[in-house]
Amino acid sequence: TSSATSLVNLPPELILEIARNLPPDGKVALSYTHKRLCRILTLLSRERKAGLSTCARLAIRTYQESPRANPSHRRCIGCRNSYPTSLFSSSNSPFCITPSNGQDQEVIALPERFCAWH
Repeated sequence: TSSATSLVNLPPELILEIARNLPPDGKVALSYTHKRLCRILTLLSRERKAGLSTCARLAIRTYQESPRANPSHRRCIGCRNSYPTSLFSSSNSPFCITPSNGQDQEVIALPERFCAWH
């Protein structure tokens, strides 16, 4: 019988080589996908750490937060501000108003993780 090859089953040397080509937040994300990958990727933490960009720091912080069932606020990836989750619905956009002539309003779907102000 042949076993299927997956990323988790690769030798540690290959996993480390793949991880060396990832940005810092990508390494964190990869380490959160499986216990074995987490153990292997902790070896990279011994290597010299480069300065992290603001974007990478935010991504890592987001990965490390415990998920909440119903968060009250979300962070917009467009303006990087935190808003109530209701502002991430297309129908709550300030640009989505019923015309005064009584015609149906046109709702344009918001891209994922963008607030209604964009």
